Order: sequence, then structure tokens, then C-alpha cells
Amino acid sequence: MPRTLVSLLTTCVLSLSACATGSVGAQACTPGDARLAGHYYLNGVMEVGSELLLKPDGSFEFMLAYGANDQYGRGCWVKRGSTVEVIPAGRSSASRRHTPDDRGFGGLVLTVSGRDLVWDIAGSGYKGRYKR
Repeated sequence: MPRTLVSLLTTCVLSLSACATGSVGAQACTPGDARLAGHYYLNGVMEVGSELLLKPDGSFEFMLAYGANDQYGRGCWVKRGSTVEVIPAGRSSASRRHTPDDRGFGGLVLTVSGRDLVWDIAGSGYKGRYKR
């Protein structure tokens, strides 16, 4: 999916989710590792478009489009060792089994690899790379 289309979808989805869910600031995230904060785009997963925005205040915004299945989420992120957990609002931990097929967003556990974040999709051996 072209990057401009993904960006447009992200803007629409995140605007709608902000209206529906209110401010993430109400969740009180702990500030994250400033070196990891940034806007990431998923690469290496066919037919999937995804963006992840890690904010310095420890909050995040996420979107994923796979066929007719769209996912979005907001919440807090935290670095634990060599991983980053992206934890949706209302949950205490991120799912290690999340896939593009899931109907909701259960969070992600990503491995830090240089400037990138690697998603081992549900331990399937398929990996995507979030790049800035």
C-alpha cells in the first residue's frame, strides 16, 4: 500500500478514534525512552499497511490495515530490556500473539533492532520491521 494512502488512512482513523475515546493523556503513561520515540512504518508484511507513533510522553497511536480488517489503538508503551511493549488503553500487558487477522488490537511486543522495531508475528516465523 503506498505510503501516502497509509498516511491518509492513519489520519482518518486516528481522528475518529480521538473523538470516540477521548484523550490518551487521561491514562497517565510513564515517559518512554526518547531514543525510540518517533513515527514508524511497517515493512516486509505483504498486503499489510501499518503505522506506529511512539510519543516521548510514553503514549502511542497505532493503525493497521489488512484487507477489510482495520485495527487501531492508543495507550502506553514501555521499553523492557531489548523489547518495546505497546499496551492498549484498558490492558495491563501487550499480547504476544497479536496478528493482522485479529479483529481488535491487543498490543504488540516488538524487538529493538538498531533504529527499527521488529514484530515476530505471533511467533509464526513471519517478521515485519517498523522503520522510521
